[in-house]
Amino acid sequence: MKNESTERLTIGPHVVTFVPPDLLVLEFGVPLEVDTFSRVLDYMYGMGAERGPCKVLMDISRIRSVPRDIREAVRARKDASKNTAVAFVGAPFSVRVALEMIIAAIRILKPERPRYPSAFFAHKEEALAWLQSQPSAAASNHAA
Repeated sequence: MKNESTERLTIGPHVVTFVPPDLLVLEFGVPLEVDTFSRVLDYMYGMGAERGPCKVLMDISRIRSVPRDIREAVRARKDASKNTAVAFVGAPFSVRVALEMIIAAIRILKPERPRYPSAFFAHKEEALAWLQSQPSAAASNHAA
């Protein structure tokens, strides 16, 4: 039987919270470094493999830029995340542009990866409402 309580983990300056049944909240802190960022992604991907696809809220309000080594680390990953939807919160314009470019590049260069909706929001409440409106894993079955 799966643990159905909220799980919270700190990885360097980042906080990861799993809220059953399928919400994963990633709060990114600074500095944004490849080692800790990769560990957060490892946890996110592992959670998807263990519990099934999640709805993900990424709070990136403290991030002011996406360093090149982080962008390269994301593109170089061989595994694919198992998400039903991703909501980004608090992205400054430059970070939003960088993330949109990364998402577009992955969709073009790695078309075999599952697609899921993503959106940007100014506030967590808006993001949570949008995530709640998205189909769960059983309903979406990774629709493009």
